Amino acid sequence: MNQIYTKHSKVYIGLYIFFIFGAAMGDWKVINVALGALPKVISVGAIGLAVVYIFWSGNFSRLKELSRFGMMYGSIIIGIIFCSLFIWILDLQSFSYILKGVSKISYQLLNIAIVISAVYLFEEDAAKYTFFGIAGANFTIIILGAATSGIGGAVQDMIANITSFGANEVITNSTFIRAIEIHDITFVMGVFLIYFLFFCPGERYRYVYAGIALFLFFAGLKRIAFLSLLLAVMFAVICLFLGARGKRRFLIFSAITIVVFCYIYIFLIQKGLFTQYCIDHDIELNGREKIYDYISQFYEVSPSYRGKGYEFCVQLLKSMKGTKDQVVDITAVHNDILKMYVEMGFWGFMFWIFGYYVFQTHWFITRCGEKVAVCFMAINVYMLITYMTDNTMFYYWSSMVIRLLPMCFFYAPVKEHALRTTDLYRMNRFEQWIYKKRQRDLKVQKTPRMKAR
Repeated sequence: MNQIYTKHSKVYIGLYIFFIFGAAMGDWKVINVALGALPKVISVGAIGLAVVYIFWSGNFSRLKELSRFGMMYGSIIIGIIFCSLFIWILDLQSFSYILKGVSKISYQLLNIAIVISAVYLFEEDAAKYTFFGIAGANFTIIILGAATSGIGGAVQDMIANITSFGANEVITNSTFIRAIEIHDITFVMGVFLIYFLFFCPGERYRYVYAGIALFLFFAGLKRIAFLSLLLAVMFAVICLFLGARGKRRFLIFSAITIVVFCYIYIFLIQKGLFTQYCIDHDIELNGREKIYDYISQFYEVSPSYRGKGYEFCVQLLKSMKGTKDQVVDITAVHNDILKMYVEMGFWGFMFWIFGYYVFQTHWFITRCGEKVAVCFMAINVYMLITYMTDNTMFYYWSSMVIRLLPMCFFYAPVKEHALRTTDLYRMNRFEQWIYKKRQRDLKVQKTPRMKAR
């Protein structure tokens, strides 16, 4: 059987897109209220497709490389589990509490298995097929919302939402906008936009897909995501002008800077300086400042702070709901950086964030090459800003896509713009700079330890 059969099989492609579409439809508020996260189980069908193909074809050629991706991604999740177990045992938590906490994070291992299955089946094309499924669900949800409120009213509400930049009164007064405000999918469209603009050189319709992602990004309109997108695009553009050695240095410097920045950010929140700055400058936090101030009494920024264990913050906010201590009517922290620090403790947070950014960045540089590492970091620069004010770190689609896209780029054939001549005297200055940069890169770029087959 042809090794790349599944990349061109309409049956496999159609089934995979259907699984992703069906799971993403679970984010529609009508289904989500009735069934919660249950529809996402449909995406497990991707694993079934891969298993069927393995036993049918006996094709194990890509499993070695993919298993290394799986171990790298999985090590971060396993680290969180073991750190939490250590904290829970010291705190003498009940077995039911521990089991519930472990189950809350363990689904991420299933998420990783789905990503690996998708790349095994379709290699670099897994990115666009996943995009088709998620975007298809997003469009369907928009159509269903418009059918309820009327097409004319829906268009007016969408224009009003965009022109007001997501003003709270527009969202509150529009049934349509509330229906299509799909947090996870909207954030994911920003990730796809970055990928299609910078990291899929062999894709024929990349700019069409980027335009669709941009439209859906605006339709969902998460204000913090615009800042995230701007910083990620700036990061990717800077890396375009750097040579191979410059990319490596910039990537590691950026990763270490993020680690330091996150500790400073937690310190500013704990001291109340962050929320005070937002209040002084009329930055709308939508009640987040009340959550941050309330949680600040349960942790300290000190090497002696041990942590509370995974999911502590959610359980804390749930326990105060309906009591005199309730500060807001939500049970999410809306700050993943703070949440991870409170739950993992000073040293647990150190190991987690160092592993997440520095270790993974170095891993991509040495195993996959500088260009794939740039893809990984550009996506994670985008996600970092959302982590600061939202719960995107373990959102289902967000965590899936940020793992999927660097793997797809690893398998994508790298195509460079061909120069019209190799004679330096016939080139303009910009062409000479590109030519010399490529020649230097050939000498100093690292040879990846893994090769896409």
